[in-house]
Amino acid sequence: MKIYISNITKNNNLGGGWTFLRNFKKGFGAKVEFVDKWQDCDIIFVFGITTIDKGEIHEAVKAGKKLVLRIDNIPRRNRNTRMQPIERLKEFGNIASLVVYQSKWCKEYAGYFIDNTKDVIINNGVDKTIFNTDNRKTDSKTYLYINYNDNPNKRFDEAIYRFDMLWREDKESHLVIAGNTPKVYSEHPEYNFDSVSNSEIEYLGVMNSEYEVADLMKTCDYILYPSFAEAYSNTLLEAIACGLTPRYPNPTGGSDELIEKNYNYFNRDIKVNVKSIQEMCDEYYNEFNKLIK
Repeated sequence: MKIYISNITKNNNLGGGWTFLRNFKKGFGAKVEFVDKWQDCDIIFVFGITTIDKGEIHEAVKAGKKLVLRIDNIPRRNRNTRMQPIERLKEFGNIASLVVYQSKWCKEYAGYFIDNTKDVIINNGVDKTIFNTDNRKTDSKTYLYINYNDNPNKRFDEAIYRFDMLWREDKESHLVIAGNTPKVYSEHPEYNFDSVSNSEIEYLGVMNSEYEVADLMKTCDYILYPSFAEAYSNTLLEAIACGLTPRYPNPTGGSDELIEKNYNYFNRDIKVNVKSIQEMCDEYYNEFNKLIK
C-alpha cells in the first residue's frame, strides 16, 4: 500500500497535526510505503485541510486516487487568513472517499458541514516508546499546564484560577508551565502570571522535542487541562501515558471521551489503558484496505 501526504516534510513542530503526522508515519512502520508523488500512491491522505495544495488534491481525485481526509477540528480563520476554512472543509470533505474524525464530539461539531456519509471515528494514539511511566520521579504536589498555541480556547487564565484554588487546599502544591503563554507574562515575569495566591509557579518555556516533553511530564503528578473544544488532544493523551492525573478537563470537546477510554481514576495501571500509535494505525490500515480492494 502506497500513501502520499502533501507537505509531509515541511514542518517538524510539536503540537497539533504535526505531532499526529509523526505518530502516523511511525505507527505504520513497514506496513505501508510513503511516496513523494501523488501519481505513485494508492491513498492520498490529508491530515489537515490547511496544509495542502488545493489544485494537487483535485488533480489526484480526478485521476482516480482515493482521498482520505482527517478532521480534528474546524480551522480558525485568524490562523488561516489566506483561506476560508469552512469552505475548504466542505470542499474536500464531500469529495473524499473517506472522512476520519478524531472523536464523536469532532464528528458532531465539524461533521455538520459535510454531507459525505463515508466516515469513521479513529481516536489518536500515543507513542508509548517515548510517553510512558518509566523512571517517573515526582513529589505528589506538582501540577502541569502545557500549551503550544496562543489560543484563547486553551483557557490559560482558567488554569491559573484552578491552580490558585488547589493551592488554598494544599500550600505545598506548585505549578509548572511549559510552552507558549500570553505575551504579557513572558515579557513581565514579575506578574507571576497574575496568580492571586502568590503561589509557586515555574515557567520552562517551549519544549524542543517530544523527549523533553516526556521527561517533564514524568516529574509531574497532575495535568490541568481546561482547554475548550479540543477534538482529541495529543497532549492530554501523552500526559496520561506518563502517569499524570487529568484535572478539570473541559466537558465541551473530546477530552471526556479521551479520558474515559484511556484512564481509570480507580486503577492507575495506565500502561494497559492508553492506546498506542500502532493500534491507531491498525485502524487506519483496515480502512485504507477497504478502499483499495
